[in-house]
This record gives sequence, C-alpha cells and structure tokens, in this order.
Amino acid sequence: MTIKLIRMNLKTLPGYLMGLYLVIVITFVFLSIPSTVQAKSLYVIPTAEIALRSGKGNEYRVVAVIVNGSRVQLLKEDGDWAKIRTSDNKEGWMPKRYLSASPPLKDAVASLQSERDRLKKQISDLNKQLNEVSDARNQHEQDLKACIIDRDKLRKSYDSLKEDAANVLNFKNALSETAEELRELKHKYNIAEQENEHLRNNSRIKWFLAGGGLLLVGWIIGLITTRGRKRRPTLL
Repeated sequence: MTIKLIRMNLKTLPGYLMGLYLVIVITFVFLSIPSTVQAKSLYVIPTAEIALRSGKGNEYRVVAVIVNGSRVQLLKEDGDWAKIRTSDNKEGWMPKRYLSASPPLKDAVASLQSERDRLKKQISDLNKQLNEVSDARNQHEQDLKACIIDRDKLRKSYDSLKEDAANVLNFKNALSETAEELRELKHKYNIAEQENEHLRNNSRIKWFLAGGGLLLVGWIIGLITTRGRKRRPTLL
C-alpha cells in the first residue's frame, strides 16, 4: 500500500517527499517493535528536555539531560524504562515512551530537502545530457542529409558515367562496323578500279582497232578509186 501511495505521489515533488517520509516513519516503526538487547539507534521524541538517570526511577540521580531530537543507542529495555547511550558515551535510564524509531521532523525535512536538491541536480544533469543528445541528434540528422545529398550526386555521376561508357561502347562498336564497311568498300573499290582499268585497256584496243579498220577501209577505197580512174577511156 505504501509503495502504491508513493507511486501515486511521485508526479509532484511534495508528494514524493511525503511518500519518502512515510517510508522512513514506517521503517523505523517496524524496527522499534521487537524488544531486544541489541543496541540500536533511536531518537528522543519532541518534548521538553529529558533527564537521563543512573537507575530505573525518578529517585535516581541525573546523569545527563537529553534535548529534543537527540540520537541515542538503545542498550536494554525493562518495563517502561530503557537504558541508552548518548552520542558522548554517557549511559543511563530514561522513560521508554520518549524514544521513537522515527527521526525528528526537522531531520526528516532536512533529509527530504537534501534528497530534493539531489533530485533537482540529477534532473538538471539529465536535462543537460538530453540537450547534448538532442544537439548530437540534430547534427547527425544534418550529416545524414548531407550524406544523402552526396549519395544522390554520386549516384547521378555513376549513372552518367555508366551511360557514357555505354555510349563509348556503342560508338566503338559502330566504329568497328564502319571500319569493316570501309574495308569492304575499299576492297570493292579496288576491284572496280581493276575492272575499270581492264575496260580502259579494252577501250584503247577497240579504238586502236577501229582506227586501223578505218585506215584499212580508206586505203581500200583509195585503191579502188585509183584503179577506176586508170581504166576509164578517154574521149579524145
């Protein structure tokens, strides 16, 4: 139940302090229930100054006077009386009803304030760490965006180079095909040139034969004409 109450009150600092105080009170109450001779620390509850006596009764002499909130060690219990030891090692008896396992309220408040200050510091440190982590995250996000931009640029460059390489390969293939076609055309040109040379030689022979034939025909015609003139009778 106490744990649930603390969980409910943790949302606010006063609630947390109250829950912590209840835990301390309940803890010391449970510790004060068993009656043992083992020495344990107790506190003088709020009241007037208590006389520490040498025996169990008001008739015994006063050994010391204990002020409110003093921390003492319980050595022995006997009925309504308890034997204690003070912080300055004085031992004596005092009424047990003035002892409590709970620390004085001012000590509890001081402890809670100290805990509050510690929590505040812890929260401040956590906020600082959170801001640092947030700044680091923002920086990482900016670096990531820059890396994405660089990646996109590199990818475009790679695609461009890949396309250029494909174009170069296609151009090389086209150049190889053009060179092959050029070789074939050159071969065909050489053949045609040989044929043209052969035709030119044949044409020269034909023209030579034609010229010789013409000369022969002219010579024959001239011979015939000359003979005809020699045979023609004269009228005289």
